[in-house]
Amino acid sequence: MEVLEAVYRISGTERVRDRAAAILLEQTIETPRSVAERYAFVRDHMMGSVGRVDLDPSNGALATLSLPVVTASIDPAQFLNVLFGNSSLHADVRLEDFTPPPSITTMLRGPRFGIPGLRERTRVFDRPLTCSALKPVGASLEDMAGICRDMAEGGLDLIKDDHYLADHPFAPFDERVRVCQDVVEEVAARTGHHAVYIPNLSGTPDDVKRQAFVAQRSGVGAVMAAPMLLGMPVFHQLCVSELEVPVVAHPSFAGVQAIRPATLYGKLFRLFGADAVIFANYGGRFSFSAATCEEIARTLRTPWLDLLPAFPTPAGGMDAGRAAELVHFFGTDSILLVGGSLLEAGDDLREKSARFTESVRDAALAAKRPR
Repeated sequence: MEVLEAVYRISGTERVRDRAAAILLEQTIETPRSVAERYAFVRDHMMGSVGRVDLDPSNGALATLSLPVVTASIDPAQFLNVLFGNSSLHADVRLEDFTPPPSITTMLRGPRFGIPGLRERTRVFDRPLTCSALKPVGASLEDMAGICRDMAEGGLDLIKDDHYLADHPFAPFDERVRVCQDVVEEVAARTGHHAVYIPNLSGTPDDVKRQAFVAQRSGVGAVMAAPMLLGMPVFHQLCVSELEVPVVAHPSFAGVQAIRPATLYGKLFRLFGADAVIFANYGGRFSFSAATCEEIARTLRTPWLDLLPAFPTPAGGMDAGRAAELVHFFGTDSILLVGGSLLEAGDDLREKSARFTESVRDAALAAKRPR
């Protein structure tokens, strides 16, 4: 019988095996054991089991549970429900890790393009990709087109909508996509540099489906969406049913989950179809440590379940002047996303974008030289 193996961190070190047994019931049958055991099928196939429980005196205990996959593989929402549904409501429980069986992998599929596919779109194969965002929200379409043009002419590989850009009246989605895609195509025809414009998909499932159609009809090379804002099942359906271009996952609203970051960004987002995953970088305005960022990046790229690797995309208060440090830390297979630091350049945006890309290229070349 297939099982979904999940690891939970339990706060405290008292009677942790009893607590693990309670989590098992919470994530499977949600009844007292005595009730479940009255029914042969439930008793034999639905109750799962508690495996290892390892004490960590500095931070509680790690409990490994085997959860029956007979219900979890029905649909993406039910998979999440069985993995971390009711137990996400308990303040003393955090999802640390999971290992899905083949039926879950077959259902969710993972990235369709991954690192190789995004590199094909940008035609850049030997260094980290450079990326920035169209900001601020409220700028006119004319201003956004100008920012987009400066970034493309400056050599940035990826130019994405800010995640706060939705279908606003001051920058309607359809017009914004047309204007920005026209800009990157014009720059490519004139200079030979093929920047990829990435619009943000946001709204109800019907809104997002329509936006996906409009974006692809306009010829965009990729799109962005926030899995936790849309809902993970909607994000998955978007990836596998509505899109024929890579998808960049934005982390907005992801902090509400009691899930280890490497598991959420590195495994769940990737399993549900993200080709690149944005996360808060160390040293910026968010609280992730360097160790956490390294673990997220490594998890996204590590061979796992025969899934394609996804691009780690550190972001959030990053300075373009840190390019060499970030190339050294994250390696060649990464996307370096710098927003405000570039936009502060104002009229010098094109030149600063070019310097950022050049510094990334130089750092990547230096990393390849023998020492």
